[in-house]
Amino acid sequence: MLIEGLSNITFVNGILRVECTSIDPSGKETTSGTLEIPGANVNGVLNGLINSAKAIEEKLNSMQEDSANSGTQKIKEKKDTKKKKK
Repeated sequence: MLIEGLSNITFVNGILRVECTSIDPSGKETTSGTLEIPGANVNGVLNGLINSAKAIEEKLNSMQEDSANSGTQKIKEKKDTKKKKK
């Protein structure tokens, strides 16, 4: 199930229901499925999603920083090479 958005959220009979949406090929928002989480598990499931998303964000930021640093290092190496040739 692809989740690009949320449309309706209800808590009835001890179950949290989250209607998920996606964008179809014509550009319209459509229902892609429903998450159903038992009330007793809502806290654990949501905290798990939040913590996992934070960990992924940290890894992506780290990768971007490493990429930027390696780009800066390559520029320095090119400058040093040009200085040595003079």
